[in-house]
Amino acid sequence: MEQFNHLIQSITDKGLKPNINLDRPTYIQPEDRIQFRSTRILIILGMLNNKFGLSKNVIACIDFLLRNEAFQAKFIVEYFNGQKNVLTKLSQFKTKSQVEIDFNIVQYKSVPWDIRFNDMFLYLYVRDLITYKADENDKNIRIQITETGKGFYEKIKDVFPAEINFLELFGSRLVEDRAINIITEVIPNSYWKQNVETDNK
Repeated sequence: MEQFNHLIQSITDKGLKPNINLDRPTYIQPEDRIQFRSTRILIILGMLNNKFGLSKNVIACIDFLLRNEAFQAKFIVEYFNGQKNVLTKLSQFKTKSQVEIDFNIVQYKSVPWDIRFNDMFLYLYVRDLITYKADENDKNIRIQITETGKGFYEKIKDVFPAEINFLELFGSRLVEDRAINIITEVIPNSYWKQNVETDNK
């Protein structure tokens, strides 16, 4: 105790104020780190890469699926609905564990857009990992992975085995309109809680 008092007195003599923080440290989730989220976007572009690139909306939809594994099996069934290989695709799909649907997830009215996406795209763009192209009116923006991005993707992809397992089911070309429709219409209509009107008479 004497040594502790000496430490306090020494700090005080120097005009400093000791400050002890008794709050518990906060664990930062990977989803809160721009490096992690941006790398996952690069995984999406690396797996679904084609000469046309991907729209920002479909990237948001696939990122939503990778963040919420509970909806992935439903997406696979709907995406391959009517095709003979739907059961094969489901048998190739592996989850890490039994996943429960999170009915408390924030419900979205259109594309599940994260306001941090633009920051993530900029993070990748300034590092020459992605590029983009648009039409004459700067509309219909398509995001493409660069050669530098492909090199980084090859080095990092083994860190994301669950994401790779899911994405490789779709080959190198994803039918964007179908994917977006499933995310914005089918899944919300299947899972979101509805406000129930009650009769209080």
